[in-house]
Amino acid sequence: MAVFEIDGGHRLSGEVSLSGAKNAALPILFGSLLSEGIVELEDVPTLMEDVKVSIDVIRHLGAGVEVEGTSVVIDPSGVGEAVLPMELVSKIRYSLLLLSVLLVKFGRVELPFPGGCDIGTRKFDLHIKGLRDLGARMEVGENGIVGEAESLKGNDIEFYLPTTSGTENILLGAVLARGRTTIRNANTRPEIKDFVRFLNSMGADIDMSSRFVEIRGVSVLNGTKHTVMKGRDEAMTFMIAAGMTGGDIVINDYNLDHLQSDARYLRESGVEIFEWGGSVYVSGKNGIKPFDMFTAPYPGVNSDMQPLFAALALMADGESTITDQRFMDRFEYVKELASFGGRINHYGNCAVVRGGSGLKGAEVRAVDIRGGASAVLAGLAADGTTVVDNIYQIDRGYERIEKKLAGLGAVISRKK
Repeated sequence: MAVFEIDGGHRLSGEVSLSGAKNAALPILFGSLLSEGIVELEDVPTLMEDVKVSIDVIRHLGAGVEVEGTSVVIDPSGVGEAVLPMELVSKIRYSLLLLSVLLVKFGRVELPFPGGCDIGTRKFDLHIKGLRDLGARMEVGENGIVGEAESLKGNDIEFYLPTTSGTENILLGAVLARGRTTIRNANTRPEIKDFVRFLNSMGADIDMSSRFVEIRGVSVLNGTKHTVMKGRDEAMTFMIAAGMTGGDIVINDYNLDHLQSDARYLRESGVEIFEWGGSVYVSGKNGIKPFDMFTAPYPGVNSDMQPLFAALALMADGESTITDQRFMDRFEYVKELASFGGRINHYGNCAVVRGGSGLKGAEVRAVDIRGGASAVLAGLAADGTTVVDNIYQIDRGYERIEKKLAGLGAVISRKK
């Protein structure tokens, strides 16, 4: 099994380019299966493990898939009914989107329970309720989910919380349904807006505003060309890395339009950020100050970011708090950060960080995608050598992060 070995204490500087966003690419890949024509995608992060698994699932269903660099061409004409292998489906949570895709195409679906990051309770009841509201018969058994539907019909749907993949599942179910569907309290974060742009480019008829989606069903979706948006989570990872190492970096071909809340917290912590010439400039030369951060549905800070902000707080001389208002149990990374000598604890849905004491290299484990990234960040800022194990988790959501960090001056390598 591979590990990252990091020699910490090196200031990052230079330029970096972002990959496509995983959480935009995955629903787009599965949504391609509803097309009647060829789908050509650009800026797909094809080196991410979750993207590789998704492409394997799509091929298993019979679609033709050609991958060249970050370009993916999908021919869904060969898709047929299939028994979905648990060893693939159980690796990623986005396999839930096959519920609507296969119901629409074949009127029946049998899906093993999905996988993904272990970040506490992650229900999929809103997926089930939403598809039932569209006319599907859905049953959840011991081994997975079974659904049937002769056809789907538009309806008015309201979520008790703005679920990401739940919103995407209903979009896929409603886009070819008869009539009009509305989703209230939908998640309308940038990755879903990119997904809607993709669906509309195939001929869908969807309008989206803050927390509200209206879908008018169409009879057919056509082939299209689409470029996946850049990864917000990756941008934040590099911005926080610059802050923690006192570095100066440039994120090429990017802007802060989708990161206003995140950037505000970074600036409060002392990180300097500005845009110029179509790029984002980040400096941590002035050090880090304590801050109090809360996650919230977009336009707030995504829950994915709280482990990274917790790592940043380790560098502040004083007490910071990181409160997650979505996932109460997303704090398994805390004990890993404490291994660096960080004074960090969590109580309920809040991590309390007393920073400024200096970090020492440690042997730690990547508990999930962003928890693993927080361990890498701590290793970059720590004195001495850090070894991060279980880096498959990091590879699920980053494309060779060690190479990009090394390009900024980090001393990091992938070793067996």
